[in-house]
Amino acid sequence: MLKPDQIEAATKVDADPALLDNAPSVTLSRRSLIKGLACGSVVPILSACTTNLETGSSQFLLVGDDEIAAMALTAWSDMRKQVPETKDARLRARVMGVWDRIADGAGRGDQAWDVAVFDTDDVNAFVMPGNKVGVFRGITELTENDDQLSSVLGHEVGHVSGRHAAERFSLQMASELGLMAGSIAIAQSETGQRYGKQIGALGGAAVQFGVLLPYSRRHELEADRLGVDYMHRAGFDVRAAPRLWELMEANSSGARPPEFLSTHPHPARRREELINYINAKGYAFI
Repeated sequence: MLKPDQIEAATKVDADPALLDNAPSVTLSRRSLIKGLACGSVVPILSACTTNLETGSSQFLLVGDDEIAAMALTAWSDMRKQVPETKDARLRARVMGVWDRIADGAGRGDQAWDVAVFDTDDVNAFVMPGNKVGVFRGITELTENDDQLSSVLGHEVGHVSGRHAAERFSLQMASELGLMAGSIAIAQSETGQRYGKQIGALGGAAVQFGVLLPYSRRHELEADRLGVDYMHRAGFDVRAAPRLWELMEANSSGARPPEFLSTHPHPARRREELINYINAKGYAFI
């Protein structure tokens, strides 16, 4: 059975080097890419940028939604097999009732969604590429009403609209290519031959804390805002969104790592940013 700390790993697709051969927008094979990097003859492939019509932001995408969905399908199937789903018909009906309204509010009610309500105490929910949504009983018990539950589900749809899975995977691919290029350059230098491992480790840490984690935190905040938009369109009380993060902070146990070491912003920051966004949009005044 998957444990709570495996959920993020299940929803995140790691950049398997073998996938680089077939990645969209990259016409070089992995072998020729390595040779090109060694010779200094490869033109950077950081040109796969597109504008997200939902958010208006520019995104770096090396893979499409279909490709990333295919990669996540096995993880979703494993979740459905290994984690028990609720037999409580009323709980299932509650989640689906809120879900249907949120999906309509996001303009995605006509899409096919696979929503599972898992019977565990985990205070969590997640979305996988391919419109796969998991909701744990624990998060439904933490929420005080359907408005707060709609904030959770709206956030998950926000990840889909934001194409966050594809963007994170693309960034991981590009980061690996950058580290590969750096490693080759270092290996050819006298300093690199003496301290290559230490320099390589520092490079990996810089990418992780300077690029990948900030992107992840940006995605969480963007999904929060999109979720509020969907709540508003669906007729839910958007004031429930910042209240949810009060409950989440009160429910968290143990010391949290500094935000720059975390994939998620601190609950207090998320609450504050949601209040500012709600007030700025005129949805309510908090």
